[in-house]
Formats: sequence, structure tokens, C-alpha cells
Amino acid sequence: MGNGIVESLAKDYPLNIEWLGYELRPERPQEGELLSRLFPDFDPEAANQRFNKIGAEFNLIFRPVNFLPNTRLALLATEYAKDLGVFKEFHNGVFRAYFTEGRNIGCKEAILEIALSLGMNIKETEAALSNPNYLTRLEQNRQSGIPWQVTGLPTFIINEEKRIVGAQSLASFKRTLEQFL
Repeated sequence: MGNGIVESLAKDYPLNIEWLGYELRPERPQEGELLSRLFPDFDPEAANQRFNKIGAEFNLIFRPVNFLPNTRLALLATEYAKDLGVFKEFHNGVFRAYFTEGRNIGCKEAILEIALSLGMNIKETEAALSNPNYLTRLEQNRQSGIPWQVTGLPTFIINEEKRIVGAQSLASFKRTLEQFL
């Protein structure tokens, strides 16, 4: 959804965009966690309706989610995809796998299937998942988010002055951008 918002805004506003893979909860268990365990009052159907309402502008369809994966492998593979010049495609593939298909993107097999679908070399992608250089990048990204108190994803930083957290409407972004023009 963030991708659709940014692409739409870029048509009307001069944007300098830098996507950073941010591991929000590095302590999350490798097997992931149930949202209902973390947030007993969480209503996946209500959240799904909200996501689908916002996502409709960008032809995105969401299924109800009640599971938070450990995203480290997905983020490491995304850093590798950046190096190959297929960041956007890989990022979109991970997004679709989790939010539309309901797949566990914390699972190495899911990540490798996404890579394969984009023509990425599977052995090289698998090696990237344990490459310390990509882990260092993730840590650098995390450190860059600390001053902004990143508490949810996506988080957008505008002109190093304003932070927008979470899935917001296109209209909300436009109102914020207008303040900086």
C-alpha cells in the first residue's frame, strides 16, 4: 500500500524516495506470533475492512491477518534484491505473499519462491540470507529509525520533519505534503 501511495504522490509532488527495510521487532520469535496473543482486543476483520478500504485506491486486496511473522529473512532478501535492481518487484512480491495470499514471509521457502518467481538465483538468494553485510544494513536502517521513534510500519519521514505511521489514506498524505510546499 505504501508503494501505491508513493507512486501516486510522485505524479503530483517532487519526491526523493528512499526505502529502508526496518525490522520493527528483532526479538520476535523465528516462528512468528499470533496478533491475538499480543493484542487480545485486536479485531482482524475490522482491520481487514480498513486495509481494503484504503487499498481499493491501488487495486490491492487484503485477507484477514492474525499472524505476525519474523520478517528478518524477508528484509535480508529485500536488501539483496536492491543490489540486483529488483527491489520494487521483490518488495511487492513479499507484500502480496503476506497480505493477499496469507503466506508466512518469515519462512525461508516462501522467500525463495518469491525470488524464483522474479528470476533471482536461488542459491545466491539463500546465501544472502546469511550474509553479514545485509544484516549490517538492517541494523543501520534500525539505527536510523530510532530518532524517529518508529513504532509501526510503514513509517514515512517527510523533509526530515514529519513522521506518518501506518496505513493512511492518500488524502491524508496529500494534506501533509501540502504543509511542506
